[in-house]
Amino acid sequence: MKSVNQKLPISLFVAVFAILSFLMLATRTHHFASFNQLPSASIAIFFLAGMYLRNIKVFWFFYILTLTIDLASSYYRGQFGDCITTSYPALVLSYAAMFTVGYYTRPNWQQSAWQMNIAKVALALFIASSIAFFISNGSYYALSGKFPELSWAEYATRVDKYYFKSISNPIFYVISAIVIDFTLSHFFTDKVINTNANNQL
Repeated sequence: MKSVNQKLPISLFVAVFAILSFLMLATRTHHFASFNQLPSASIAIFFLAGMYLRNIKVFWFFYILTLTIDLASSYYRGQFGDCITTSYPALVLSYAAMFTVGYYTRPNWQQSAWQMNIAKVALALFIASSIAFFISNGSYYALSGKFPELSWAEYATRVDKYYFKSISNPIFYVISAIVIDFTLSHFFTDKVINTNANNQL
C-alpha cells in the first residue's frame, strides 16, 4: 500500500503525524495516569493515519508505539494484567482494518458534495470500527484463556455491554479531523481562487 495520490504537503504531513502521535501518547497513557478522562484515540488514530498520511510505514510506527506504551504500562504496574495476553497479537488486525478503510475513505471536498463525503466517512468509520471491535473482542475471549467456559449467550451479553462504547470512541476524533479538513480545504481553495482572480486583473 503506497501513498500514490492525494499526498499531503510535507509540512502538513509532519503536522498531522505529530498531532496523531501526541494523541496516542495523551490518551493511551491512561494506563499511567488516572486523571486522564479522554477516551482512547488509538482506533481513531489508525483510521485517520490511513485517511491522511497514507503510508504503510506510518501504520507500523503507530503499531509499535501502541506496543511500546502497553509494555511500558505493564512494566510500570509490575504485571501484564488484562492488557497483554496471548490474544494481543490479533490487535494488529484490528488496527490494520481501521488503517485500510481510512486509506480508501479520504474525503474530496472539491469533487464531491460535502454531504456525500460525510456519509462516506460515517459509513466507513462504522464498518471499520465494527470489524476492529469483533477482531479484538472476539480474539480476546477466544484466545486469552480467561474465558474457557464462555458461551455464545454470555459473549453476546458482553458484546452488548462493550460494542457501542467501542465504536463510539473514535467518533469525536474523526469528526474533529473532518471539520478541520473541511475548513482548511475551503479556506485554501478560496484563497487560491482569489489569488488567481487578482493576478488576472
